Amino acid sequence: MARRRHTPEQNYGYKLHMAACARTDLPVAWHATTARTHESSQIERLLSAIQSRNFTPDTVTLDKGYDLPFVYELCHQAGALPVIPLRETPAVKQGKHLPPTCEHGAWAFAGTDSKRKLTKWRCPTEDYQPKSLWRKASRLHPLIPRETKRWGDLYRGRASVEREFGRLKHDYSLIPLRVRGLDRVQLHTDLTILAALSAALARARALPLAA
Repeated sequence: MARRRHTPEQNYGYKLHMAACARTDLPVAWHATTARTHESSQIERLLSAIQSRNFTPDTVTLDKGYDLPFVYELCHQAGALPVIPLRETPAVKQGKHLPPTCEHGAWAFAGTDSKRKLTKWRCPTEDYQPKSLWRKASRLHPLIPRETKRWGDLYRGRASVEREFGRLKHDYSLIPLRVRGLDRVQLHTDLTILAALSAALARARALPLAA
């Protein structure tokens, strides 16, 4: 009996990778791949697209699936600070991600030196010697510590991309998909997102007239 050979697209479908502005919810870079493509493998392409369009993000907020050392490095190379929650790796289970401590308790975050990629920490009572120390930025110890309010506020902003995905799917008919082949899917995606951006531009231009 003859078997039909299934392409990756037929087996798995497609996936949209998109970066959105946390303030406006609008897409700034996007591309489609087959669904079996892992999200983390596309971060460099998205960051390059963002820079080619003259956007300079201060921070990049990603979900736990991007918690990989090379992703942090790519964000730093792009001049942006990564905001990514930790996966339960062996180092995390051992508590290596926690702030430094002494007999006076856990140390408090005291600032960042972005150029040298260092964070500063201080003894809670300043009775310990030395009273402060610098810690090199890494996946476990990012330049915006996860213990800070700023990190929490920035991570909540990640919902902007989820809202935009919802609008594209339901308001702009990104789904159901009625084309086959990655090139056609990419074209369908481009037209859908450009329509959404055109509508946002029209609304922005109409506001001064209404005022």
